[in-house]
Amino acid sequence: MKRRCKKLGIGCAEWNGRRPPDAESIVLVTPESAVSGEFQTFINRLKATRRLDRIVIDECHVILNDQTGFRPILQRLGSLVAAETQMVLLTATLPPSKERVLRERMHWQDEGVVIRMPTVRTNIRYSVASVDPRARQEDQDAVIEALVDQEDGKVVVYCNSRSRVERLARSGLGVCEAFHAGLPDKKKAEVLEEFRTGEIRIVVATSALGIGVDIPDIRLIIHADVPRNLIDFAQESGRAGRDGQPSRSIVV
Repeated sequence: MKRRCKKLGIGCAEWNGRRPPDAESIVLVTPESAVSGEFQTFINRLKATRRLDRIVIDECHVILNDQTGFRPILQRLGSLVAAETQMVLLTATLPPSKERVLRERMHWQDEGVVIRMPTVRTNIRYSVASVDPRARQEDQDAVIEALVDQEDGKVVVYCNSRSRVERLARSGLGVCEAFHAGLPDKKKAEVLEEFRTGEIRIVVATSALGIGVDIPDIRLIIHADVPRNLIDFAQESGRAGRDGQPSRSIVV
């Protein structure tokens, strides 16, 4: 986001509690920092001087995901500011059936305005690679390795556990890196940058690589395990082909 704003000539800064970015048009803040006392003081100061236009929560569907630690944090943010400040919630993966639940968890009384646009990714080809459930883990991994070998572009292989991520990353996939929430922040940033620039072509990851990752030229997404739910699947498969070019999503 910061890179995009800079390209468009829009003033943008990351939140720093020690040096509040008063002069910027857009302030980027993590959920954890957004509910801190320092940030609330910053918001109140902007309100008092009529400089707070709106608060935007991106990827708001995570509020409905009990597997993330963000839900209670984002709920708290909603109850603190929604009554006095315009709030915009953005997501490409919230089913209409979940809109009421989202409002309830954010403690909103107002129905608000809902704007929906088509989110079908016509450039992604979806398929399933069948594997005998009685097959050994090594045989299942061999199917994944064969699918990766058939692709010349960037590949993300999603797994449901860190242990499988680490094991697959050490297997016969070639030069690749593991990515999961247990890695140090510096290491995760390095992996993403190397993947973005093409220094590495393959990343084996948990859902930690799903939300907010915008690398345009990923050509193949493989789910080595069945996705936990449809929202996660939409998020993760949606990492492919963000530049509009033909790409694939395969569930093994």
